[in-house]
Amino acid sequence: MWRFIFLYIAVIEAEVEFVQVLLRHGDRAPSYSFPSDEKEFDVDKYFPRGYSQLTNQGFEQAKELGEYLRNTYGNLIGEKFNRKTTWIRASDKDRCIETAMGLATTLYPEQIVPVHTFSSYKEDLMLKPNSVFCKKADRLVNLEKEEWAAKINEEYSAFFEFLSEKTGWKIDAGNVQNVYNVLYRKHVNNVPLPSWVYSNHSTLPNSSQTVLQTVVELKRQTRMLSFNTAEKSRLRTGFLLSQVTKEMSDRARKLTTKRMNVFAAHDATVTSMMYSLGISDHQLPDYTAALIFELHRVVMEDGKKMRFVKILYRHSKVEEPKEMMTMRWSNFERFVKERTIESREEFEQLCENFEELAPKIAPEQTPIVDEIGITSQESDILPILDLETSIWNKN
Repeated sequence: MWRFIFLYIAVIEAEVEFVQVLLRHGDRAPSYSFPSDEKEFDVDKYFPRGYSQLTNQGFEQAKELGEYLRNTYGNLIGEKFNRKTTWIRASDKDRCIETAMGLATTLYPEQIVPVHTFSSYKEDLMLKPNSVFCKKADRLVNLEKEEWAAKINEEYSAFFEFLSEKTGWKIDAGNVQNVYNVLYRKHVNNVPLPSWVYSNHSTLPNSSQTVLQTVVELKRQTRMLSFNTAEKSRLRTGFLLSQVTKEMSDRARKLTTKRMNVFAAHDATVTSMMYSLGISDHQLPDYTAALIFELHRVVMEDGKKMRFVKILYRHSKVEEPKEMMTMRWSNFERFVKERTIESREEFEQLCENFEELAPKIAPEQTPIVDEIGITSQESDILPILDLETSIWNKN
């Protein structure tokens, strides 16, 4: 977690002036069932909306998150929806669009709220970046996964033989996540599963884990390998981080009237963003887990003003959001500079998707000066806020 040297300075006024929320979609159905189970499994009974679709439970999770955002930031966004102040964007997958719709029903009850999306998720560099071709990212990930798979295939060989027998697939480290896709998503939707799923089978390297727990852990490992370095995560969510930062910059410069952005995306998007920011907990995000970017504006007792960014992570509704980062605005801009991608052209170049272009010469930019009068080149000292004398623009 990023921290700073603090000075005690009394605050007479403080407010959250802009919020951006990046969330994973709600609970979803599996993409398929096992070959050994396909003929007998009644998908219409347990997942009436079909494979890969948002479940009723997922829609309720989205509504719960919308209610949380309403209760937390109601004073900021107002009771009545205003398209100039609130903007909702979803990945072009039904489960993400419907999650955004569910959230909107409680964020602005009984109001019509538009959800924006992109023409194709395969080209959505903002919210489905792991589906956009990136030669370099694929090379980096595949190299690490090959090393990981060689080790796992040896350690779990007996277990994979057992899974192959039970599922009808030929299971190895490269496709064990398909078993997760079926077992975990059926499990969380109370679909009856055979007893072996919850057993401590003799083939398990770790006898204290069940088959399901082992499959979830292997899924976690292979998922983290896709994003767990600064370079890999930049290639996947550097463009989104650039957009999030630009939105805050526009708000700080009073170039926009926006007060809230909501991005309904995928576990990969949330996972990669956390690695980009250096705040990952190395775990799979729960359904509707949310990263919350708050832009704060404070007024000190001497009349000077400043802004800072606070990033919270709401892993689930049963846990209070955890503060992951607090940073003065000008320092945040400097912090993300090497972690962002400004354009599709830069993305293609960094991904080595075509012949290298001539180096771009970035125009000189005047550093943003916080209202307190400190530029990004100056110290990392951030005043501690005397919250007893502050007035927060939150319910």
